Amino acid sequence: VNAVGVAWGILVQLAVVAIAPQIAFPQLANLFTVFAFGMLWLPLTEAAVLWGLAMAGTGAVLYLNEGRLGAAFASGFELTLTWVYLSVILSRSLLLTVYANGLRARLGESRRKLAAALGQIQQLVHTDELTRAFNRRSLLARLEEELSRAERTKVPFCIAMLDLDHFKAVNDGHGHAAGDQVLRGFADAVRSVMRKTDIFGRYGGEEFLMILTASELVGTVRALERVRAALAARDWNGLAPGLKVTVSAGVGAWRQGESLEQLLARADGALYHAKRSGRDRIEVAE
Repeated sequence: VNAVGVAWGILVQLAVVAIAPQIAFPQLANLFTVFAFGMLWLPLTEAAVLWGLAMAGTGAVLYLNEGRLGAAFASGFELTLTWVYLSVILSRSLLLTVYANGLRARLGESRRKLAAALGQIQQLVHTDELTRAFNRRSLLARLEEELSRAERTKVPFCIAMLDLDHFKAVNDGHGHAAGDQVLRGFADAVRSVMRKTDIFGRYGGEEFLMILTASELVGTVRALERVRAALAARDWNGLAPGLKVTVSAGVGAWRQGESLEQLLARADGALYHAKRSGRDRIEVAE
């Protein structure tokens, strides 16, 4: 329903009254139906303009056919009073417009709030609340997808398990709030240098996982060196004077026919070797 549709409804009723004034009042009564349904969907300004035009048209039709109307009027005053009464009654339809517009506005606001809430829920389902990176569940789901894609297309990819060095000492020496800041800062450092096509998330605690799509070992190691450089360049003195944060990484390259668990185990083994070999380094799984 729009203003044009309502205007046509009004015009049809007035045309019938002009052509057959003997049945004027049953036809004018149909204006209640036109207004009752039409005004629900119009902005208040359009509704008021249509009401004004309809009342002007009704008055013109009544006075031009005064002697032919299917009702007796003792005077022009009575005809005027009838027209005024009809106008006042139909003006109440404008209240419907106000109510309907207010209701639609409230419903629209409710839908926007609901959409925002659903968006937040979706974000909580897929991301880690602290670091805003993917959570473990989403990481494993994306890794399964990448593994399946690689099996189909034979395009290689690599994964990297990353673990912040001596993170327990940060928590013990500077508090868990400082530890949370370090985790956030590390995630920001990774996002600042990773490709848009790569996938990064928190695997658990201070351990993270990167999925480097369409990448071989040489490119993956270079990407992780950029991560180490970004982390080394970050100023942690505002958090704790003299604090330095480093990361160890274990890299596993996709092998055809290998399961997700086997790939993760190889990357985790490489990470363990990096830890045992002095930390702040990258090791590649054999």
